[in-house]
Amino acid sequence: MTEHQVRPAPEHPAADWRRLDVAYNRYGDRIAEGITNALAQHTEIDDTTARCIAHVLGRGRGRQSALAEFGRTGEGGYESLRDEYLDLYTDERASAATKELIDWLGTYLVQRDNHGSGRRFMNAHLPPKLEQLLVRTGVEVGDWYLTVHVPASCDRKVIDELVRTLHELHLDKDPALQAFLSLPDVNAMNGDIMESFHENYVGTYATTEDAVHGLLEIDEWEKDVNEFAADRGLLIDGITPDYEALLDRVREAYDLAEHEGAFYAFYR
Repeated sequence: MTEHQVRPAPEHPAADWRRLDVAYNRYGDRIAEGITNALAQHTEIDDTTARCIAHVLGRGRGRQSALAEFGRTGEGGYESLRDEYLDLYTDERASAATKELIDWLGTYLVQRDNHGSGRRFMNAHLPPKLEQLLVRTGVEVGDWYLTVHVPASCDRKVIDELVRTLHELHLDKDPALQAFLSLPDVNAMNGDIMESFHENYVGTYATTEDAVHGLLEIDEWEKDVNEFAADRGLLIDGITPDYEALLDRVREAYDLAEHEGAFYAFYR
């Protein structure tokens, strides 16, 4: 397999929904208690509840599954668990209750392994939804390895499709697009990437001082200060901008991403 070939998504055996339902009936009350506590405290579910959910889901995937292993031991990698529970999540036979369990487990794993973007687009008082949680995801495009952000509901197959799209967009040769996709609140799966980029791109600057001058009306402000002083018979020999304070003002209105020795500004 060459570096440009897409890694195939793993094949999963058909889910045994009867065994999953039996396990849910057995552990449902314990899981419900853990979820109630999480909602009351505005936190993720605890380790015990997460393992109970994984055990239930693992009954549908089989004893050799990553979910079953996590249910037994509490050990398991995020990606292997993700691809298994999302295989259940997207199955047309999955009930609303099963999908809610997966939302809770997936959110728990993202936070446990610190894969989140730091931005959450969900109400803390409501159950989590994977599609509203952005996850840091590494992609290889040409010679470039870049971290982008995709919803936690995206499995390996969907991410591989994104990689193909980024190849077609020549991401490895476009530092401004790389900077845009690195922003923690930019969903790389949200519609037309280039349209979103062009709607939000403001400019490229060599330094933060250049960004301040380019994005704020510094020259006009200096002119106003000099005119104000002159009207009152005052002479100002020079004005020194407080770039740190001005940069804070820039960041109130723009996302400023440092990438490859330059600063890229985007509308917030």
